[in-house]
Amino acid sequence: MIKPISVATFNEIEPARELEKRLNQAGVNATVHDESKLERFWFMSEPFAAIHVEVDQPDYLRARQLIHNLHEHDQVLDQAVRCPECGSSRVEFPQITRKFLMPVVEACLMAMHLMPREFFCLDCQYCWPKTAPRKREFDLLGFPYDSKFWHPEKFAKKTQT
Repeated sequence: MIKPISVATFNEIEPARELEKRLNQAGVNATVHDESKLERFWFMSEPFAAIHVEVDQPDYLRARQLIHNLHEHDQVLDQAVRCPECGSSRVEFPQITRKFLMPVVEACLMAMHLMPREFFCLDCQYCWPKTAPRKREFDLLGFPYDSKFWHPEKFAKKTQT
């Protein structure tokens, strides 16, 4: 049995279907695998990066080259979820494996907010959060302005009004 490999990841089904159609027209057997219902139920999370365009393992390199060429001409990966480090569209969310018993434990930890849900790049193994962390402002001494301990005057004004 030939194992399918993900070549692109999307949040929505329409761009994934379009890429699947383009790859099939080029002679590469591609399918769309939708994990959104499974992720919503099993991982107790929003279905981000849940739509995967997959190809058979022997066609993987040819499919990657076709996708690269298609993106240069038609921007087929504009709506894809892409890694901020390497630009790959082979992404998982949340960052846990889908094998054996470990996902159950990790899903429980995520539900209790003891472990963050992050995107995971399958090519470079980079993890990044759903939302960019808020940039903090610091005073001249390097203390954060939003600290009640170092700048209580800001919080005293808010409570008096």
